[in-house]
Amino acid sequence: MHKAVKGALIGSLVGAGVAGVQVSRSDDPSTDTASALLKGAAQGALGGGIIGLGLEWRGNRRAAKAARPKVKGLRRITRRAERVVDRVLDAAEAALPVVEELADRTATSLFDLADAARPHVESLAGAARGMAFDLAEVAIDAARPHAETVALAARARAGEVADRASDFASEATDRARPVLHDAVLRIHAA
Repeated sequence: MHKAVKGALIGSLVGAGVAGVQVSRSDDPSTDTASALLKGAAQGALGGGIIGLGLEWRGNRRAAKAARPKVKGLRRITRRAERVVDRVLDAAEAALPVVEELADRTATSLFDLADAARPHVESLAGAARGMAFDLAEVAIDAARPHAETVALAARARAGEVADRASDFASEATDRARPVLHDAVLRIHAA
């Protein structure tokens, strides 16, 4: 990944964390936390991106230097420029522990903010659950007339089926009587 992108990501986390700490310590209740976090993240991303570009430039320059032939006349100017760039990068590397500490603080602050928001989210989830039950009751009430109509039709059909079954049972009984009568006579005769 390009060092500028890594720097922007780290910088945005650090910037958001610093902004979160500043907002949490602020006495002004009208401060918008989300916009302050976004502004801090944007500022941190810009700073981290610039540092990442510097580190990427430094790495590319060193690779190019190793690949190109030596030119005697430009060595002195190149050395001076390299010293300046090295000093800037050394300062950036020296600032890295501070940035990491700020990132840790930011993460802690973000977790604290998430813990503070948890009751509100749970409250909203409970309200949504209640609304879902209310909607289910409305749906049941709306479906009840249709279910009653279907139940009446099923009862009527069940009556027809029961009448047919009764007729079939009577016919079967009438057919079985002579057979049973003959069987009983044969048993008595034997």
